[in-house]
Amino acid sequence: MEQIIKFIGDNTVLIANIVALIAMAISFASYQLNSQRKLLVMQIFSNLLTGISFMILGAWTGVAMNCIAIIRNIVYSNKRAKSAGWIPFAFAAVMIGFGIATWTEWYCVLMVVGWVVNTLSLSSPSPQFIRKSILVSSPLACVYSLLARNYLSAAKETMSMISAIIGIIRFSRNKKE
Repeated sequence: MEQIIKFIGDNTVLIANIVALIAMAISFASYQLNSQRKLLVMQIFSNLLTGISFMILGAWTGVAMNCIAIIRNIVYSNKRAKSAGWIPFAFAAVMIGFGIATWTEWYCVLMVVGWVVNTLSLSSPSPQFIRKSILVSSPLACVYSLLARNYLSAAKETMSMISAIIGIIRFSRNKKE
């Protein structure tokens, strides 16, 4: 047991990044779906794993944003709840509050701003609008992840941007045909 604990302690960055790798695969797949509900369900699993990877590293702002995002995605997957105009703003306020509470470094603000943008955009019924918002929120989360040593979470954000671009092009082309 001591050897297991020592191994985990000596390899926290490696373990966190392995967990983030799985989250990356799920996130990439989610942006290829043309259903907001399915996209949100896939993102719940991606957020869970990403939150765990940040927890392993002690990056608490990342943990908080991903935990709130899980609850947000569950609420947003219910069309009636999502139609209440105040809900996105309530989640954004909670994210800002938890961002302040978990603030440890200057770059924590990047994660909070990125996730607030993402939260507000996810209330849109348009998967294309959601994909486009990823091009704003993911670069901010990417920088946070790099500075928190969650390299594969940063790669996940990069892959999310690439996947979002592919989805934007793919579904724009389908509408033209």
